[in-house]
Amino acid sequence: MTGSKYPSQEYELLKEIEEYCHFTPSNRFPIGLGDDAVIRQSNHNETLVFTADTMVEGVHFSFDYMSAEEVGFKSMVTNISDCAAMGTLPDSALIQLIFPTHDTEGINKTIKEIYSGFYRACKQWDFPIVGGDLSKGPCWMIAISLTGRAHKSESLLKRIGIKEGDSIWTTGIAGMSAAGLELLTRCGRSNVPHQYNSFVSAHVNPQAQVEIGRNLAADPSVHAAIDCSDGIAKECHTLAFENSIGIILDPPSPIIETFATLDKSWEEYFLYGGEDYELLFAASQDFAVANYPGKQLYKIGTATETIEGVVLVVDGKERYVEKGAWDHLSQTIT
Repeated sequence: MTGSKYPSQEYELLKEIEEYCHFTPSNRFPIGLGDDAVIRQSNHNETLVFTADTMVEGVHFSFDYMSAEEVGFKSMVTNISDCAAMGTLPDSALIQLIFPTHDTEGINKTIKEIYSGFYRACKQWDFPIVGGDLSKGPCWMIAISLTGRAHKSESLLKRIGIKEGDSIWTTGIAGMSAAGLELLTRCGRSNVPHQYNSFVSAHVNPQAQVEIGRNLAADPSVHAAIDCSDGIAKECHTLAFENSIGIILDPPSPIIETFATLDKSWEEYFLYGGEDYELLFAASQDFAVANYPGKQLYKIGTATETIEGVVLVVDGKERYVEKGAWDHLSQTIT
């Protein structure tokens, strides 16, 4: 294992600037920086969480293969997924929308279409947009600040809590969105073969796992969770680092077979895809899949103190999993 001890350059920078945030855990903010959302205890039987995400044209999306409505919907889902990873309900959103100065025609129409995507998400998960800001800029940028909520009596999911021998699970098949993006950029939206529609849908119409996140938070056998926005490799390295534990990945054949007809190996999609917005969670051996009807769950690995970092079992042999995945500071997907 080489390089920084941290899961990514982005993680390392956030640790370095943490001292400038004037933050100390308190009764109001009981956990430190770095989880999927910040927990804020209130005085009215509710726990609030806050999260924020930004989507930038040319980095996170392109109108070449996504409609403005789909861009708006996905932008909101990226934030809702952070609430899902904490086991909370979305409560309200603030929108900061930047539109390009060079695109003077159709600005109002595009903004309305983006907001129609916001509306679809708000209606599906029953919460309002309560304010925001519009501004000119170099390209389309959508920044959303989202508040989530849970009753004070309800448990929240956090990244820390994994124990020796815990099983590692996902709520869906990681890598589907990356495969969809590859097909869209290679073939164009109208030319993607119909048998690959599920990959395309995973990329342009992702679904935040709010309901199952709530159920996992209430399940005492579930010890920790994170969403899969940056790929299984990066998220597993983050969980391993924050819990001082190793993770052995041994995904089942249905995951491997999902990518069998595509150009790249299943490992590239599964480990380094990102933007799936499924949940990755750790649970004890008492975890019962039968308690989650209607949702496909996959056991993909085990937490252990016998190794450091993350390894993958391929044909009975273990190999170290590079951190890889999307990292804004390295500006690459490895």
